[in-house]
Amino acid sequence: MIKAYIDCNILLDWLLDREPFSSYSAKIIELTETKKILGLVSPLTLANTYYVISKELNKKIADEFIIDSLRIFSVPDISLKNIKEAVSNKFKDFEDDVHSSIAAENKVDFLITRNKKDFKNDKFKVLDAEEFLRIIEKK
Repeated sequence: MIKAYIDCNILLDWLLDREPFSSYSAKIIELTETKKILGLVSPLTLANTYYVISKELNKKIADEFIIDSLRIFSVPDISLKNIKEAVSNKFKDFEDDVHSSIAAENKVDFLITRNKKDFKNDKFKVLDAEEFLRIIEKK
């Protein structure tokens, strides 16, 4: 099964219906929910998404998002090793380096994000949602 690490912006595109990205994100969520792919999100992604949703929409929707996410996604741990790797990477963004470390540790095939330039890794492919769906459709 394809393992895909899903970045916060993909979830926010879906939840906030941010066009033109939301339809691609919704399809990725559907693939995850129907077990066609294994979608991974980190606790950091859940926390950041919760914060934005509670501010942009409301706390009740944010609470429901967490409950649904725990049912839909695989949620790997964040370890001290991930933090140390992120500090030593010194790419553009510490948070993205944490995500990259978690994704690599969990041997994902893809990291799906709208900010491809922020991720530097040779252990998995970094794609936007539309690119990922094109690859999935070919399989």
